[in-house]
Amino acid sequence: MTTYELMVVVSASVDLTSDKAQKDLIEKLVGDAGTVTEVTSLGKKTLAYPIKKQTEATYLVATVTGNVKSAVVDKKSKLMDEVLRFLLTVKE
Repeated sequence: MTTYELMVVVSASVDLTSDKAQKDLIEKLVGDAGTVTEVTSLGKKTLAYPIKKQTEATYLVATVTGNVKSAVVDKKSKLMDEVLRFLLTVKE
């Protein structure tokens, strides 16, 4: 199994105050391909430039194990209006 780090930039209008809401959002992106082991919120931050007419966003960093494909996460993120950007990297 491979370990990944997934950083997601989420619209500030979405309520992500609970750990369950954060984990559910990451699990929707990853799907059945991986298991979410840890989710950390970096809080709300002002964006350097507007993305989808948003000037603030909440940053989430998740550790995921499994066989996650970037193309699958990309497809799912485009279907979810609350996800502005994501970055999926392999953790060594």
